[in-house]
Amino acid sequence: MDLTTVFISTFFLVFIGELGDKTQIAAGTGTLANRKQTGTIFLSSILALVTVSGLTVFGAGLIPATIIPTLTLVGGSLLIIYGIYLFFKTDADEEEAGVLEEKSAWGLFISQFLVVFLAELGDKTQIATLGAAIKNQAELLIVFASSASALIAVTSITVWGITKVPSGWVKNLQRIGAALMVAYGIYMLS
Repeated sequence: MDLTTVFISTFFLVFIGELGDKTQIAAGTGTLANRKQTGTIFLSSILALVTVSGLTVFGAGLIPATIIPTLTLVGGSLLIIYGIYLFFKTDADEEEAGVLEEKSAWGLFISQFLVVFLAELGDKTQIATLGAAIKNQAELLIVFASSASALIAVTSITVWGITKVPSGWVKNLQRIGAALMVAYGIYMLS
């Protein structure tokens, strides 16, 4: 395949696979819960996704298959914990939440990164990226660039799009997103 075909086919495979994914629910719900820190949520989410994509493309053989189930359990558990936290955070006073957000920007960054990173391990888009890398071993840089671009594009749509949600809908959407994160976490544990 030529480079353009590799890029376009990998991009759309990952882009479509990532739409509505648990990591996008985590990014959207995290944005709703931390509206004053949208940039932090965006950067931590894309950094986690691009890191997983890079590890998949360039180091797929480095992660022993035997630890994937453990990583899946940790990722599922983190989704459940983060989902429960975000569900109950909807009841926090906005002024109080603003003070909390300012004090814990690094904590928010790290927790969002870990949730998205661990949730993405073993995910369908990681498997799709792995398949594209195996099929196009001579073009690994192109596969990585297209996979990372697709993940960034979907996350951009999710995070920046969610900021357009009317204020009156935020708490209900946050609760729905948090409940979906918990459901995905339970699914990952089963």
